[in-house]
Amino acid sequence: MNTDRKTFVAFALAAFAFALAGCSSYSEIARWRSVTPINDGEVPLASFVTQNYSYKLLWCVPLSTGLPWTEGTEDVMDDFNVRFFADEATIDNNLVSLNHAMDLVGSRRITQLKVTEDDSSAWSLFFINRHEVRTSCLILDSEPTKDKQAGK
Repeated sequence: MNTDRKTFVAFALAAFAFALAGCSSYSEIARWRSVTPINDGEVPLASFVTQNYSYKLLWCVPLSTGLPWTEGTEDVMDDFNVRFFADEATIDNNLVSLNHAMDLVGSRRITQLKVTEDDSSAWSLFFINRHEVRTSCLILDSEPTKDKQAGK
């Protein structure tokens, strides 16, 4: 194989890996102090969303995956947090990210938890499969509003 061809193959593989890594993990906390109670007087502190993707060759050989968000204090994590040749896009790992978000907000109560999994074929001739796990919820105040009003 000549040098130009080797360079092209190396560049193509690097671009492919970069494309997979660039869209493998996303997590966000949107914090607010709501004055509108939900769920019979409960007050939401924040919304939480996390998405992790894994890519597999021929539906069985793991190529890359997003990692659960478990460190840092920023409210949005969307970077190249990826592991190659692994499959970390699971509901359990998304719940690890949710626990980290609850620690940051300072509450252990949630509502409207939604977890979805989706498999789709991506890219050429359906050889690469993308598995997405998405988790979203509202993080509630650590004490219900009724308890606070009763304590006054």
